Amino acid sequence: MDVVSKLLSAGHPLPQILLLSGVFACLFALPAGRALGGLRVQSAGTLLVVLARGVPSVAMIWLTLAAFTRMPIADVYAVRFTSPILAGLLALMLLREAPTGRQWMATALGFAGVVVMLRPGGEADGWGAAAAFGAAAAQAVSMLTVRHWRARSTLLADMVLPVVILIAVNAALLPGRYVPPTPREWLLYATAGLMLAGGRLCLAYALRLARPGLVAPVQYSQMVWALLFGWMAFGTVPDATLAAGAAAVIAGSVLLGLGASPDARPPYRTE
Repeated sequence: MDVVSKLLSAGHPLPQILLLSGVFACLFALPAGRALGGLRVQSAGTLLVVLARGVPSVAMIWLTLAAFTRMPIADVYAVRFTSPILAGLLALMLLREAPTGRQWMATALGFAGVVVMLRPGGEADGWGAAAAFGAAAAQAVSMLTVRHWRARSTLLADMVLPVVILIAVNAALLPGRYVPPTPREWLLYATAGLMLAGGRLCLAYALRLARPGLVAPVQYSQMVWALLFGWMAFGTVPDATLAAGAAAVIAGSVLLGLGASPDARPPYRTE
């Protein structure tokens, strides 16, 4: 979705990209509604939690796309890879988890990697890096809420309800800025929606089966795709400084994953 959104951002406003991508995501997800448990939540309080989860989701996507307008895809991903470390820190503060030496070491590695990637006093785009880091923070909050309330809503609810917030927010921001898409651009929007729906469903299900620290290391395969698509679509190649910083961030988050234990609480049951 990120690559498609970056392509669309050259001629379309961000609210339009997010609105139409969200609409297509819902269109792709709803036909599978019964298999995904339907739009069920266990209480009105849980419904509010799931809807509120749309706020960091909107922030994450908005900030990521804003960063894409100023930085290459691989650079944005490298900074966003701090999200598991931020999630770990938030878990320590909000869920009162006792920190371990491994967690402190992982945090230090991640911080060092970010400092390297931001190139203090160098050529990094400050606003782009700030947007990417903000997206990482929003993703960390979203991961914690999905994990903490995972057994109180269905997969479809976890995916669709936050996207509804995404659609509503951007519908309010779009009037007067709409750019009619070409047939090719409609295809790109449909592709972005399909990727949004599939990605959110897979991540939500993974977080029901394992702790964020175990899920996060697998997400680092995104860097491979970012490098490949960034080169194919935009001709960008990362430099040694970015590679060194990204390696430190990834090492820190993998270290967190190695120290995490599986959690086999069952997902939401609809019977």
